[in-house]
Amino acid sequence: MTHAAFREIKQHHIETLNLTVHQFEHRATGASHFHFDSDSDENVFLIALRTMPSDSTGVAHILEHTALCGSERFPVRDPFFLMIRRSLNTFMNAFTGSDYTAYPFASQNRKDFFNLLDIYLDAVFFSRLDPLDFAQEGHRVEFEVPADPGTDLVYRGIVYNEMKGDNSSPISFLHSALHEQLFPTNTYHHNSGGDPRAIPSLSHDDLVSFYRSHYHPSNAILMTFGNIPVLDLQTVFEERALGHFERRQDVIEVALETRYDAPVRSTRPYAVEDTDTQARTHIVMAWLLGETTDLSMLLKCQLLSDVLLDTSASPLRKVLEISDLGSAVSPLSGLEASSREASFMCGLEGSEVEHADALEALVHDTLADVAREGMPIAQLESALHQLELSQREIGGDGSPYGLQLIFSCLPAAIHRGDPLGLLDFDAVLVQLRQEITEPGFLAGLIQDLLLDNQHRVTLVLAPDPQLSAREEAEERARLRGMKDGLDHDQVSRLVARAAELAERQNRSEDLSVLPKVGLKDIGLPREEARATATELAGGRALTRYAVGTNGITYNQIVTRLPDLTMDQCRLLPLYTSILTEIGSATRSYLDTQLAMYASTGGVSAFSAVRTDRDDVNACQGSYTVSSKALAANASSMFQLLKETWQQPNFTERARVRDLIKQIRVRRDASITGNGHLLAMSAASARYRPVSNLSYELTGLGGLLQLRDLDDALGDELELGHFVEGLTTLHDRLMSASSQLLLVTDPATQASATEDVTALWSSPVQSSAEAFTVGPPSVTADLAFTTNTQVSFCAQVFPTVPETHADAPALTVLAGVLKNGYLHPVIREQGGAYGGGAGHDASNGLFRFYSFRDPNLMDTFRAFDRSLEWLSASKLDFSLLEEAILGIVAGLDAPGSPAGEAKQNFHNELSGRGRDIRLRFREGVLATTVADVLRVADTYLAGDSGRAAITSASRQGELDGDFDVISL
Repeated sequence: MTHAAFREIKQHHIETLNLTVHQFEHRATGASHFHFDSDSDENVFLIALRTMPSDSTGVAHILEHTALCGSERFPVRDPFFLMIRRSLNTFMNAFTGSDYTAYPFASQNRKDFFNLLDIYLDAVFFSRLDPLDFAQEGHRVEFEVPADPGTDLVYRGIVYNEMKGDNSSPISFLHSALHEQLFPTNTYHHNSGGDPRAIPSLSHDDLVSFYRSHYHPSNAILMTFGNIPVLDLQTVFEERALGHFERRQDVIEVALETRYDAPVRSTRPYAVEDTDTQARTHIVMAWLLGETTDLSMLLKCQLLSDVLLDTSASPLRKVLEISDLGSAVSPLSGLEASSREASFMCGLEGSEVEHADALEALVHDTLADVAREGMPIAQLESALHQLELSQREIGGDGSPYGLQLIFSCLPAAIHRGDPLGLLDFDAVLVQLRQEITEPGFLAGLIQDLLLDNQHRVTLVLAPDPQLSAREEAEERARLRGMKDGLDHDQVSRLVARAAELAERQNRSEDLSVLPKVGLKDIGLPREEARATATELAGGRALTRYAVGTNGITYNQIVTRLPDLTMDQCRLLPLYTSILTEIGSATRSYLDTQLAMYASTGGVSAFSAVRTDRDDVNACQGSYTVSSKALAANASSMFQLLKETWQQPNFTERARVRDLIKQIRVRRDASITGNGHLLAMSAASARYRPVSNLSYELTGLGGLLQLRDLDDALGDELELGHFVEGLTTLHDRLMSASSQLLLVTDPATQASATEDVTALWSSPVQSSAEAFTVGPPSVTADLAFTTNTQVSFCAQVFPTVPETHADAPALTVLAGVLKNGYLHPVIREQGGAYGGGAGHDASNGLFRFYSFRDPNLMDTFRAFDRSLEWLSASKLDFSLLEEAILGIVAGLDAPGSPAGEAKQNFHNELSGRGRDIRLRFREGVLATTVADVLRVADTYLAGDSGRAAITSASRQGELDGDFDVISL
């Protein structure tokens, strides 16, 4: 039943997703509402506004932050973060895209859902936009010591620091610079997140003006997913928000880009920390394609991108990977379809400026060759197979499934296209299957979209060791000039505003105006997928789950790690990364890639070493090879997976060499994007064998070793030794015990089981000793210097195993410290993008952290002061309750049906079955204020380890306990 304020435009049942999508329009304002009617208890809401900035001041991004800092019905500071704590949400966030701003959340609790809906609707349509919130969230100028005019002026603000951190990532900077060139006239020319050089020019009046012009129901899209009746949803929409507005006639949209008459090339510098600039240039080519609202053309563009780039056997990726013009294919390569007009990109990283001409020629010649010679129809059919599989798979691991569906079709709604078509494109696939058989189909696409397309940009991003110093000097000079121009009244106003902001940040507020749920609203633990059978297949255990996979079959081969030397341990993450990218059985790596592409949704490999649940100094490990396929292709997938696991082909040494180079480039580029995780890994390394191993394998210690290895593999003898090491490790793994996991839907389980059992009929023998890890080798605090404009800090205390009675209370303590002290001090007052604490129960470690942080030692002092605050304060039960709510919501959050089955299997494998996890949940719910205070005194008063990632220019701020390592 529909609310009278809305009219239904259409509805469409999507068989492959087992849901019905309804499209409504709000009669008075024209607001769009799309409802995904599903039987899911995890209900999702998203409201999106079309936001089209005309500069790079970050107005849309800063508005996203500031709008959540108080509204008419909820006039308290920061109701968004307060509601995260007062909620059982399974997801809650806000995003600024290049042409929209979205506010999504999800919850399994109906009361909680409507609480959050009230907050979001009021924040979006009735925001206060207090100037002090703008100063905190966006930017401000104040004295370094806010009350002392004798100190220098500095820029502060959460978004300002967030974007300084974002600009420290070469890939993020490359993406922004590429859009600037590819879109010379419309909104995509600008950095919607904000350029730190431009952000300080945004005024509060500009922000309010942008809000008034963009945050209106006539410019809004509401999307909902789940089992709450649409009438209940629309009643709230109407009463709380939409009924207070009238339709506006102005239409906010992205103008089509003015096309270039000839290709453009641009060279831009990017900052690097050291003077070694060899093989650090990025060269990317980009073409502007057609409108993304044309579903047929969009899928053709996706098909073309997949055919050219999806695997190492794809013709364009193949020539880029083996080219000596660079180290790795650019991570930006592929189709970008979130904008009004799609774009196709390809290029290299680890290159040189002078290679731009050669790269352009290589790409052009390859495209011309493919257009002239064509491709086997089987490869085109494989690309369509991948599209079908991606459409059919039910997600939900990492973020709610309903939200994934919503985001998949949001761009079409933003640009007034057909969102339903992006969810159900079976008819277009049928048409494409016919079209790919026609002579000249692929050649026509390549010719029209790429070879004859003059709107092409080549961007050369060149390393510049002096750029950071120049930009810092320019900023200091600008601030000095600003200070020199201040009169007495202006100085007084700066000091007064800083004091006013500090007072606001520290003010106690009446939070009773905010809705909440409490411990009484927590339901029973969710039912979990259970194995339907465990039997033998050729001497191996075969564990089967029958769940709602929508016709997709999942298979894993899981090997218990045997005892390995430390050198073999260091090889393990490289082995798992390489395994699925080389040949198998008698095939070359190219033939294997084609086989994977034709019959599977990809093959992956990973290892996991977990601390024993009862003993932090003991561990166990496993190595998994995994794949998925449509049920019709399951038998082929089973065979290919077994061959990948059993018969990898390490003889193609040039391929192995290239893969190591690519892995190095990827990990180098990921430092600032994962800075807080890498810092926590380094700080944890001194306390637990598994944590030390993680640092040595996939942390910064492993990155340093990877660089040394990559440098050495230029020598053929060293490459031979490396390949021998991989072969020896493989033989060692094959000597260990293994078992099988099979996840299917109920209708296909019997046939899949028959195929798997027949394939693994041979008996198995294993005799390897159990995996062990030596004691930690890290003994000091560690600081890593790299190209970054912000810092990442971490401090770690050793605690207890996860089955210890105090583990739940330590987890609650982390939530109390984050909500009660660390968030307001590190983020609101300190200006970091994020900061908090968490208890790593699986390793028995309590971890403090900060993310994209303008501070360094002040943050470590804040970690210490949080404990002083806890002991000095009269801890309110409400803080305890909020922490418990967040933990339980996370424990109870659903995943995809297949994801939950796989997770349950691996939990059982490591001795963390449902009974163990329920006991931990019960311990969290039973935690008292006295428990929290006791565990803080017991475990956080002794030795701790610290780590930081920062810039070389800030090395002098570190105290003498840090060992400094240059990255």
